[in-house]
Amino acid sequence: MNPRDAVKLFVESMTQLMAVMRHEIELVRAREFAKLEDVQRRKLQLARSYEEHQARMRKDMTVIEALSVEERGDLRRLYAAFRETLSENMLTLKSAHDAADRVVKMIISGLKEARGVSGPAVKPGKPVRGYAAYGSTGVGAAGLNRTL
Repeated sequence: MNPRDAVKLFVESMTQLMAVMRHEIELVRAREFAKLEDVQRRKLQLARSYEEHQARMRKDMTVIEALSVEERGDLRRLYAAFRETLSENMLTLKSAHDAADRVVKMIISGLKEARGVSGPAVKPGKPVRGYAAYGSTGVGAAGLNRTL
């Protein structure tokens, strides 16, 4: 495959995935959860495409070497924007999950209290923020950044 075509496919997959993640963020923030299933299905398809194109570029680094200094800079900036969108998407989804989890725990606690069932009380607390919310799980695709 022509190096420029490989870069073009990679950029297209990254750009499309970013758009879907931004749309997903908007839906979660607007609490339009019924619309998420289709968006998440599309996101999964695009993530697979992105991974495929990224793997192809990693295998053949001459693709990156074929770019001019300016084009590499553009790709580096796009990749940074992608990582920012990915982080925002992950944190938004994690916050929505944590909020739902807290509501369920409060309902269970309320039911236990109403029924006179004893047990440890649920203590709603401040959710973990940032990357700490993911524990040791890292964000994939970091290896490409070192090569740009």
